[in-house]
Amino acid sequence: MRISNLTVRSNNQLQLQIEKLELPPGQSLLICGDNASGKSLLARVISGEITPSSGKIITPKNIATVSFTLEEQVLAQDRHDDDSETIAGGIDWGRSAKSMIGDGEQFDTIVELLQIATLLDKPFKVLSTGETRKVLLAQALIKQPQLLILDQPYAGLDITSQHHLTSVLEQVIANGTSVILVDFYHSGLPSNIDQITLLKDGKVAISGTRHQVLASQQWRSANTNHVTLPHHLPDCYDYQNLADDQPFISINDVSIAYQDNRVFSHLNWSFEPGQHWRLSGPNGCGKSTLLGLINGDNTKAYGKDITLFGVKRGSGETVWDIKRHFGLVSAQLHRDYRASCSVLAVVLSGFFDSIGLYESPSEQQIIIAKQWLKLLAIEGVDDQPFSGLSYGEQRLVLIARAIVKLPLILILDEPCLGLDNHNRAQVLALIDYITRHSNTHILFVSHDARDQLACLSHQLTFEPIDDHYQVIQSRIK
Repeated sequence: MRISNLTVRSNNQLQLQIEKLELPPGQSLLICGDNASGKSLLARVISGEITPSSGKIITPKNIATVSFTLEEQVLAQDRHDDDSETIAGGIDWGRSAKSMIGDGEQFDTIVELLQIATLLDKPFKVLSTGETRKVLLAQALIKQPQLLILDQPYAGLDITSQHHLTSVLEQVIANGTSVILVDFYHSGLPSNIDQITLLKDGKVAISGTRHQVLASQQWRSANTNHVTLPHHLPDCYDYQNLADDQPFISINDVSIAYQDNRVFSHLNWSFEPGQHWRLSGPNGCGKSTLLGLINGDNTKAYGKDITLFGVKRGSGETVWDIKRHFGLVSAQLHRDYRASCSVLAVVLSGFFDSIGLYESPSEQQIIIAKQWLKLLAIEGVDDQPFSGLSYGEQRLVLIARAIVKLPLILILDEPCLGLDNHNRAQVLALIDYITRHSNTHILFVSHDARDQLACLSHQLTFEPIDDHYQVIQSRIK
């Protein structure tokens, strides 16, 4: 790959300006940088998805990509083709993982390499975040590309899958495929990625061999984290207090299956005031399914023995009666938030638990929303369209949306996906601060070893048994 004098403009604003960037044949490259530095935009230019405003770029003809953008395009196509209203049973499951991957002479080899045989017959749209990444990687590899572009491929993968992905990529590179990895630097990246390019504000800040870049003072300065915490939290809603001996959530002997596939069985769980929970387990074990059961997003909660905030499910409560107690950020919400609205409107929608803003917020709510945007260092973009932000910036806005009403329970399902190391540190410190200075309780899911919260007191661990998972409770402290 060879880039010279490349510029990308949008709405008369300069977004990328790359004077020179080269990748010799057979070598691989990590492109890194903070959120909104231009990493993903550069990847889309290299892949041919976006045409630069000027400059020259030379790439191989056979390029394959894996990215959040590709995932959204695939899911958008399934939504467009959904025929649930006319199909027998009322559910159109869409394309299977196998059909998504496509045919190729290397199909069996790639399935074995990525260890995804158990996913092939499952509908793509019901896969977990980590599982979708594996299937999209298989789809890319079956094209036998000369250049493979991977935008945050580790996002959503459990720890075992992260290590396995590194091994797979080392093998792919060793076999002669050049890989451009767009990600944040961490020690678990493939050892045979030769080059690192650090972007800042759409320009190359430093580029060279891995050893040269990591040893530079510029790299060390760029990777120093600073955390800013508020003197006080913005005023917010008062929630009806429950009796001290009444749990927020009570689940008794609940089992969940999709079609003929059991997820988990005979779950008993109680979430008490004063507790902060971590959900732990591999991709596809049912963590997000459990979260959907309690926040009103999963219809399989009906008919189950589930009591939320003293009210048994199915006793006449509405989904909004449930959602008012929760704040949520997740990969699924991020995919679903397609409403055309401004950044400020997205944050304000958290007061009303809606996707899009359909009610008039009060002046106080507007003030609070702006305060949270400032605390997350994304002020000044209030009136910009949400869809125009980078993936990481969108995730920060959705975190502000989840926090804005200081809910009784804040559900954080992989909240730091797409965040650079600075924003990750800021978000995690802010969550811990919230638990110390409010009545907000935490339900936390993350596969990233960097995502540590001091507030966590209990853990639900999903462990495989036969053809499903059992859920084990334990105390962290």
